[in-house]
Amino acid sequence: MKKKSVKMNARLNTGMNTGMKPMQSPRAYGFFKLSGFILALMLLALNYTDEMRAIRSYDGIVFANSSGVSTEHLQEIPALFKKHAPAGGASEVSGSLDERLGAEGFGHGLIDAVGILNAVLDTTERAQLIPCGDSVGISIRTDGVLVVGFSEIETEKGKACPAKQCGLRAGDIIKSIDGRAVCTAEELSLALDLKAAEELRVKVNRSGKTRELLIKPIAVDGEARIGAWVRDSTIGIGTLSYASAENESIAALGHAVMDADTSTLIPVLNGSMYFADVLGVSRGSAGAPGEIKGTFSSKSRLIGSIEQNGELGVYGFLTDELPGEFMLRNALEVAFPDEVHTGDAYILSQTGAGGPESYACKIIRTVKQRNAEPKGLVIEITDERLLSKTGGIVRGMSGSPIIQDGRIAGIVTHVFINDPAKGYGAYAFWMYNTIPHQKP
Repeated sequence: MKKKSVKMNARLNTGMNTGMKPMQSPRAYGFFKLSGFILALMLLALNYTDEMRAIRSYDGIVFANSSGVSTEHLQEIPALFKKHAPAGGASEVSGSLDERLGAEGFGHGLIDAVGILNAVLDTTERAQLIPCGDSVGISIRTDGVLVVGFSEIETEKGKACPAKQCGLRAGDIIKSIDGRAVCTAEELSLALDLKAAEELRVKVNRSGKTRELLIKPIAVDGEARIGAWVRDSTIGIGTLSYASAENESIAALGHAVMDADTSTLIPVLNGSMYFADVLGVSRGSAGAPGEIKGTFSSKSRLIGSIEQNGELGVYGFLTDELPGEFMLRNALEVAFPDEVHTGDAYILSQTGAGGPESYACKIIRTVKQRNAEPKGLVIEITDERLLSKTGGIVRGMSGSPIIQDGRIAGIVTHVFINDPAKGYGAYAFWMYNTIPHQKP
């Protein structure tokens, strides 16, 4: 019996050492339960203080010059928030700049410590712009040569593709061959022919990063071939969003120009915007978006340059002065995002030869954003004239300004494929304030 008892105790001891926990006393359990209850009451009480109500009202960003922000609110900010100090810096700082000039980061006490609140005070001045809506032709030369595909080359030893073999990918942008800059397909061919029998250094841009590859072309009929299809320019029809009489800047589309084959954002070497002639409209329907059919050429009336291709559109500057069409139009204030609301609005868009017209719509959804992003709002076309003619929003209308309460509220960007009466828009504030407005 003694031996069996000893073995049982050994088993019990072993079991306790492999994870069994001693039971808590009723007194300790009651203490923890009471502490949790008191903490919950404290947090509930904090939630209903005037300070917390004010904090919740800021929704991550405060536009200091918006009509929706009162002087009293601005006076509360120093008491409610503390400015963020940079990592490793002193506690007394002037504020940390956000992505946009005139924006400062702020946080608040315990809430900031757990990452719930990280507010931004945006002090950007309100801009005034001329809303346009004109159909425009867009012509862009790429900054480098874009690789869009590959083909095999017949050789004595069989098929080969030097471009693929060296590591080139569709979407890569070839910047130079052996140190010689290339911006066109012709320049690429010339650079390859200069040293056709040699292994060449190819500098490419891939997803914003520079890479260097080694490639050995194949000679075919006296010409150097690498087995790559390339593109050095693109053209299309869109809508001019605004022009600025103050700094002569212009913008169109409301979204980036992407390569159709590789979905690569096309880098701009240079480009131009022209007035386009609208020839007609193919009406859209559910599952089949319509399209504005237009034409332009290098002989069309020039509006201005294209200097940048960004997430919210293409940007440039008027060539000389405001065209006569714009001089007759009134400049409007740009709405801050917190001023845009659901309700009646209208768009300016050109669907015929007579220039842009206004068409009624409703803003049916707005999204709170603290940074520049597309798809900030959803609109629905309600104007029977436009619905009858186009079915709603069609390709080529991207860039049409959205006007609400006498201000430029947004820019049409995309159509809903299954419901062409509806589409996305970007806030005009973001489109204008995310790029510099100084001529190069």
